[in-house]
Amino acid sequence: MSQSEAQKVSQSEAQKVGLLLVPGFSMIGFSATVEPMHVANRLAGSQLYDISLLSVDGQVPGSSSGFSIPADYSIAERPTGYDLIIVCAGFFDRKMANSTRLLDWLRKQASRGCTMGAISTGPEILANAGLLDDCRCTIHWENEESFRENHPKAILTGGIYEMSRKRITAAGGIAALDMMLGWIARTNDEYLVTAIAEQFIHSPSRTPGEMQRKAELQLAQRRSPKLAKAIELMMANVENPLSSKQISNHIGLSRRQLERLFTKHRRKTLHRYYLELRLNRARYLVFHTGMSLLQISIAAGFSSQSHFSRRYKDYFASTPSKDRRVGTV
Repeated sequence: MSQSEAQKVSQSEAQKVGLLLVPGFSMIGFSATVEPMHVANRLAGSQLYDISLLSVDGQVPGSSSGFSIPADYSIAERPTGYDLIIVCAGFFDRKMANSTRLLDWLRKQASRGCTMGAISTGPEILANAGLLDDCRCTIHWENEESFRENHPKAILTGGIYEMSRKRITAAGGIAALDMMLGWIARTNDEYLVTAIAEQFIHSPSRTPGEMQRKAELQLAQRRSPKLAKAIELMMANVENPLSSKQISNHIGLSRRQLERLFTKHRRKTLHRYYLELRLNRARYLVFHTGMSLLQISIAAGFSSQSHFSRRYKDYFASTPSKDRRVGTV
């Protein structure tokens, strides 16, 4: 697509976009969000998108990788006039995620008709403001359990990104690029979207609802479709673990045949694989959520907190309570 062709899709008035950088934001997610709009402006030869970087308190937000990016405004300095607000988050301070000042500001933007977006863990902040109730949305897969627990009114899909009325969310990383291509397609021309994707050596083919965590399943699929199906079932049933009989019946194998697949391709028993999957999910919740240890034990499918703690200590050589203290230092 030439620059002259791109100019045909330029708008009479630039869309005003605010990227709210929450301390601990993902640098790759931020870049995948902002760069498509800059490329759109360059290809069109005009300002399709007027982008501002925002911070909550006027301080310079640091990313999860340690790099800082100065914001143009604090939310108090630039409160209105946006067409789209995107919360760029990552490993954020949970106190800030529940800041009355921040949540009230987000609600005010939404009440004025602004499209509200979020990437990585940012959807949790939108949900804290009540802005994802009855909306299809997604969040990074490591945060799904706690999100479902805390925000039952949101329709969490587990997709790479979602676009639901005036709400757009992405699971983070490169999925933010897919989300932005989808949003630009809403406000512009499909030829411009294709041209932007080509600039990033990326195919604009991923659609809302496409599932996260494909890598392990694709590897298992190449080795054995039955193994992949078993792993997919386990991932989808962490809180209420299935028995080996239930899994084997579902995929049409005997328990002995299923165990042989795990021994051959994963070098461990089905039971051990399932246990490690649940424990690793639990450890993420210990370090990165405010869920109680009892809630975490339930979310990871353990019958009691004491049983959970014993298994956790056996596997990680530490206790959940000790790791919780380390994670909050």
